[in-house]
Amino acid sequence: DQNVELDPVGYYIIKKCNINRLTLKLVAGTTLPCNYMYELSSCLYKVLNEGNPVFADWLHNKGFCKERKVFKLFTFSNFHIPRFKIIGDRLLVLSDTARLVVSFYPLEAIEAFVMGVFKDRQLEVGDRKSKIVFEVAAIERIAEPVFETKMCFKTLSPVFIEEQFPITTRTLHLAPNDPKFAELLHLNLLEKYRAFYGQEPDASWPVTRLRLLSVPKAKTITLKAGTPQETRMKGYLFQFELDGQPELLRLGYDGGFGRLNSQGFGCVEVIVLS
Repeated sequence: DQNVELDPVGYYIIKKCNINRLTLKLVAGTTLPCNYMYELSSCLYKVLNEGNPVFADWLHNKGFCKERKVFKLFTFSNFHIPRFKIIGDRLLVLSDTARLVVSFYPLEAIEAFVMGVFKDRQLEVGDRKSKIVFEVAAIERIAEPVFETKMCFKTLSPVFIEEQFPITTRTLHLAPNDPKFAELLHLNLLEKYRAFYGQEPDASWPVTRLRLLSVPKAKTITLKAGTPQETRMKGYLFQFELDGQPELLRLGYDGGFGRLNSQGFGCVEVIVLS
């Protein structure tokens, strides 16, 4: 297959179909919790588990590890719903279709898609108060771009970066215009590279530089809402340009930029400036 190659460290990588856009048809329910990302994540893991239990267990419980840091290299977008209305903590769906982007970095994850695990599948997402059921009407594989040293992106879900203070255990959720944001974004990409490839990045690689192309919009996501484990994470939606090593930009594009990618943070699309 011309779209598949074996890279130098022995991983098969699909070059042109890592990202899938699902077209969803509404079949039941009309209301979602506004904070649906944790529930959507659980739904996607359930689908993967039924398609490939061994892989789903590995993705959920292990992932790629490096010095006790685990990276799933899996991300997904917010639902793109053409027409909706916010009522309190609920999202009322006014359209009969929606779209969802799901993206993985390694080939092993893509096999579930290739085998049709999402074809004609129903996705039930919601909490005890309200649920919605979508049916997967179509799956489109998005051709992967040519990765260059300078690329522009638009977030499809919030990018989350936090600065940790080990002595006090305090954490600070950073905005993209904070100077530490770009630094930690770069370090996160390097950590993902080490975890996936099992080797150190080339010392000659440049530091990834960030340039904002829009005013960042804060979006706070509540994970495990209504439980003792409830956690609030502030991410940001924005357009940005990155200047850096193409392989690191590819890691972010396919597996998600920033942290908590497997919870639905850091999914992006490539944009071209006019």
